[in-house]
Parts: sequence; C-alpha cells; structure tokens
Amino acid sequence: MDLTKIINGVNSKKLMISVFGLGRIGLPTALMFTRARYSVIGVDIDKNLLNDLKNKKTFIDEPGLLDLLENGIEKNLIEFTSDFEYAIKKADIMIICVPTPISENKVPDYSAIKGISEKIGNFLSQGKIIICESSVSPTTIRDLIIPLIEKNSNLKLNKDFGVCSCPERADPGKIIDNFDKITRIVGGSSYKIGEVTIKLYKSITNADIIQLSTPGTANAVKLTENIFRDVNIALINELAILYEKLGIDVKEVIKGASTKYNFQPHYPGPGVGGPCLPANPYYIIQDADKMDYIPFLIRVAREVNDRMPAYTLELITNALNYVGKSIKGTRITVLGLSYKADVKDIQISPSLKVANLLKKKKASIQVWDPYYKDKTIEGIKIAGSFQEALKETECIILLTDHKEFRDINFQYIIENKKKDSSLVFVDSRNVYDPDNMPEGVIYCGVGRKIIET
Repeated sequence: MDLTKIINGVNSKKLMISVFGLGRIGLPTALMFTRARYSVIGVDIDKNLLNDLKNKKTFIDEPGLLDLLENGIEKNLIEFTSDFEYAIKKADIMIICVPTPISENKVPDYSAIKGISEKIGNFLSQGKIIICESSVSPTTIRDLIIPLIEKNSNLKLNKDFGVCSCPERADPGKIIDNFDKITRIVGGSSYKIGEVTIKLYKSITNADIIQLSTPGTANAVKLTENIFRDVNIALINELAILYEKLGIDVKEVIKGASTKYNFQPHYPGPGVGGPCLPANPYYIIQDADKMDYIPFLIRVAREVNDRMPAYTLELITNALNYVGKSIKGTRITVLGLSYKADVKDIQISPSLKVANLLKKKKASIQVWDPYYKDKTIEGIKIAGSFQEALKETECIILLTDHKEFRDINFQYIIENKKKDSSLVFVDSRNVYDPDNMPEGVIYCGVGRKIIET
C-alpha cells in the first residue's frame, strides 16, 4: 500500500480527516485535529446535534471544548454533516468514534460499528486509513470491521487500505487536558500503517505514543486497564461490606494498607458507572465465550459492583431504622446523579439506580445535582438549588462526590431540619470524617459502622 500521500499530508497538514460519531470522545478528537490545523468533517446521525454544533453549542461539559469548537468554526477548519458518503469519499483518514454500549442482557451492541463499517466499505477508495477509537473487544476489528470493509469495497487490507486501533483512554471531565498527557496506544493492520498513524497523532498531541503489534492488542490494553480497576473496586467493595459487619472501618484499613509499596488503593462506593468500566468487561466476556472459556473473576467482579446500589439501599434502611424510621414517607435528600464527581454524565450511573430504588420504596426524595438543575431524569425531578433540596430533610445521602458536596454545612442543616427529627447522613463515597462532624448527626458510610456524633 502506497502511503506517500498520507505521509506528505501529515507533513503539510493537508489531509482531510473525517470523524464518525460526535459524542464525548468523537467531538474532542475532531477538534484536536482542527487545533493542529487539519481540515475535519464531523459526522453524526443526530441532526439536532449537528445544528447545535454549527451554532457553536455543545451538550458535552468538558473544560476547553467550547473554545476549540468556536475556533475551529471561525477558521473554517471543521464542517458538520450527516452525509456519510460525502465524508468517506472526501477523507484521507477516517476515525470511528461511535458508541458501543451494553444491552440490558449484558451483551455488547456493535450495531453502530457494523453500520459505519458497511458504509465505509461502500464508498472507500484506495490509499486510506481507518482508525477505530471506539471501545471494542480484541477480536472486533479483525472479525467484524475488516471483513465488512473488504466485502463492501472489494478492496484488500494492507494492499488497498489500512486499519488501526487507537482506543481512547480519556478521563471524562479532563479529556482536553489529558489529550497532551495520556499515552496513546496504536496497533496497526501492518507495522507501516501503525507507524504512519503514530506520525499522524504525534502531529496533534504532545503525549507519548506506543506502537503495539495488532489492533486487537491495542484494544486488549484498553480493556485490561479498565477491567483491572473494575475488579479491584469489586474487591474493596466486598471487603467493605465484610469489614462493616466485623466492626472495622474500611477507610482506616485502606489508609494503613497504602503505606506498603505494592498496594494500590481503590475505594468502595455505591457502584460503578460510566460508559467504560461497567461495559468493558462484557467485551472480554463475549470474546472468552467464543473461545469456550469462562473468565470467572471478571464476571464475579461485575456482579459485586452491580449489587452495590442495592447494598447502599440497605445502608440507608439500617441508618433510618437506627433512629426508628423507615424509608417509606421519610424526607430524603439525594446528592448527585452523575456517575462520577464533577462530570455531567449519568451513563449507567449507580447514583441514579439508588435514587430509583428509593422511589420504589416510596421515600419522599428531593434530589440536587448542580449539573442537572431543574431537570427531570427518569421521572426524578431535580431541585433548583441545594437549599430547596435540603428543605425539612430527615436524611441526606451523598451519592456523587461533586466538589460542591465536599464541604457541607451540617450545622446549618441541623438548625433548619424538620423539627423533632434526627439528621441521618449516609456517605456512600466516604468523603467525610465522622469525628469532625457536629453533634446531632447519625453518620453511616460504606464499610463503616453507624456513628452517632
């Protein structure tokens, strides 16, 4: 395959880059190419999204993203379209950033990957490179993407076109900042295609880039790092439940264990959320099933973490029972619906699961999340202010440790709470030290006994 045009295009910044999927990963990727002064076509099926982007609006809450969008548009470096044929024919480089969610049955949904692969095949011409940044299993590029492109294009891999995996490794809320800091992983369908892809990415980022032997290996790296976290979070969640029953404070245990050089601290909580950690293990589980192998540890870890919202409900029940109350009818303030701190994102959010469990138990819930002020999500109305959510509260549940929730004025809440009622505080993220809380709070955390301050 002759890569001269692409190599020269990288040197001169005269390549056309098409990015398919303009979500939390695709849009920042597209705009980082415009930052490097490449011409970019952003492609998505959501026409309302495209119209917003054309008008310099984005739903993605990422520091620095809007500035990049405005700059890219003002300098005529990016256009937005739903015309796949146009974007494929015009592009020298195509980057796939479409979603790969997990179904209710815990099976990876590769329908978007399949659809874009077929479209690329339909309109592909020689000399182009297709890069997959979407999270997929180690076999997906080899067994799904490449065969579909070859079949629909009548072109041959490495002879007529190249394929590369460069899986995103971003931390939501820090995606732009991470772009120049987090090492990129590249695996090409040939060594030369991998080399050229690295040259391309080096022209837009200051981060280190590592070349791996195959696309599947690069995808395995992405999944391994997330499964590592999921398994270790499951371990500490399981230990937290046990230590609570034994009367041992898990936070104290983690602090002690962290003094040893080979211990990497992970922390318990109400569950694991987001687009990656709860989903990535199932990509590996599906591949393992094809090999007639059962990854027991990965499966059990997922089950443990999936049970944590129910365990959090149990904590709330026990804490309220401690003061002679039940969940039903109790005025409960829920703090946070996002799946992680300081991010506007409720994908597979354990906080949302806990809130829905409380609704089913007929609690009188008041919800506050600064990222979803005055909105309604899954039938849950979010308050207009922190003060509104705290009105006559009897119980506060911290589910997402947004920065706004790390310095709560409990003394003020105690003075303004419902009369003749104890204030129960369930700290599912173990943010607070009960020894530093004012008198009159019934404190409960994950892996920590109930403490009356």
